[in-house]
Amino acid sequence: MSGRIFITGDKHGSFVPFFGLHEKGEMRETDVFIIAGDAGYVWDEDYIYKVETLQQLFPGTVAFIDGNHENHMLLDSMEVVEWNGGRVHQVGERVCHLMRGELYSIYGCNIFTFGGARSSDIDRRTEGESWWREEEPSLEEIDYGRNMLMEKADEIDYVITHETPLFARDHISRSKEIDFDYHLPEILDDWYETVSEGKRFKKWYFGHMHEDRQITPKLRAIHNDILIIGEDEPIKWA
Repeated sequence: MSGRIFITGDKHGSFVPFFGLHEKGEMRETDVFIIAGDAGYVWDEDYIYKVETLQQLFPGTVAFIDGNHENHMLLDSMEVVEWNGGRVHQVGERVCHLMRGELYSIYGCNIFTFGGARSSDIDRRTEGESWWREEEPSLEEIDYGRNMLMEKADEIDYVITHETPLFARDHISRSKEIDFDYHLPEILDDWYETVSEGKRFKKWYFGHMHEDRQITPKLRAIHNDILIIGEDEPIKWA
């Protein structure tokens, strides 16, 4: 069975794009819809109703990596299962969280994912209610992701992260200060160089910056746009 893989950016709990796609009636049960972090549907105990709404609007599978604005404690409490060759948190019957450093094989595409980032608005949030320390990848998770990337570099078609490689920030108009002890963007710089040498590598997508922008031919910022993975023309949903 074959289907399409869609990619979009931070949704922060919004259903608007799903309503638009639903009204067009063009979505299929075999489609996979990936969100590049800050999906925002798993935020509190009411997430069950939000997941039900997603599944009513979208007939396929909704899969998201985690951003910084997620309830990481709630996500980490969910059952871990295998999905398309990698580990996921099972959020709903057709909704799953793609975990950090995993490699998934979906319709012949090998997709490496790595969520997480450091929030720049921690001073306006409350720990355990609107901010969780687990938003930032641990050293163990970074090592796991690095080892997977190194080992499978020649097998990876696409990379999806929430945070951006450091060099890409020079092309982004939305300024986000980087603390002196926050090294993930610089680490992703190294990972970009590694995966760019891979035999199958086609494109890296990232969210977080709330921009839709082609940084290099193989690096794409994604936010409002909805793309079929590997294609450049956005899907019209509004």
